[in-house]
Amino acid sequence: MTNKEYVYKCVLRTFGLDSTRFEKICGDLRTKDISIDFTEDGLDGTITISKNNVDAIALESILTKINVRLEDYIYTDKDMDLAECLVSLLTKKGEMLAVAESITGGLISSSLCEVDGASKVLYEGIVTYNNGAKVRRLHVPATTLEEYTAVSKQTCEAMIKGVLANKEIVYGLATTGYASHQDDALSGLVYIGYGSLTNFKIDEVMFKGSRNEVRKKACNYAMFKLIKLIDSVERTY
Repeated sequence: MTNKEYVYKCVLRTFGLDSTRFEKICGDLRTKDISIDFTEDGLDGTITISKNNVDAIALESILTKINVRLEDYIYTDKDMDLAECLVSLLTKKGEMLAVAESITGGLISSSLCEVDGASKVLYEGIVTYNNGAKVRRLHVPATTLEEYTAVSKQTCEAMIKGVLANKEIVYGLATTGYASHQDDALSGLVYIGYGSLTNFKIDEVMFKGSRNEVRKKACNYAMFKLIKLIDSVERTY
C-alpha cells in the first residue's frame, strides 16, 4: 500500500512584523522540506507553512518554535484578518464596541464594517477630527486640549472615556496622532486607547511610512491590541 500525496498548509496571523524582522526571528526554521512564507500589509502579517508529504512530527516542531518565538505577535491560527478576528471575538462574547477616531479618520470602523455580522458588535464609530468635535461629541475637556494638545496621552484617554460613557458599550478604541507633520520628529506619532472603562490602556507609538501607511498601521495596531487585551482577560478566568 502506498501513501497518497497530500499538501499540508497552516496559516498564522501576526501583527507588528515586517519581512526583515520576520526573517531575523524565524528565517532559520525553513528546511528543504518545509516552506514558510510571510507577507504583510500595514504590519498585519500572514505566515503560511506548507509542504507535500511532510513528516507530522517535523511540522509540529516547526509550529511550536514559531509560536514560542512569535507569541507576542500572533493573534490567531485561523486565516482571518484583524477586523474579522475582532468581530468574531466580540460576537462570541456578546459584547459591543464603540470607536472614536481622529488620525485614522474612520478606517477602523470601515474595516470592521467590511466583516459580515459586524452590526452585532459595532455600536458606533465617531470621527472627531476637529477639536470642537472632541469636546462636543466625546466631552474631552477644552482645558485638556489647551494644555496638552489634541495629540497627547491625556486627550486620547479623554476620548476613550467619552466613547465608553454609554453603558451599552463594553469595549472602546480611540486614536489621535500625526499622520504627517512639518516637524519630521513628530510624523508618525500616535496615541491609541483600547479596552473597557475599568481596564483600558493608552499606548504611545511611532510609525514609519507615508501619511496613509501611518494611518493604516494605527488602525491595525488598535484592533490588534484590543484582541490581545480581550484574550488576556479571558485567560485570567
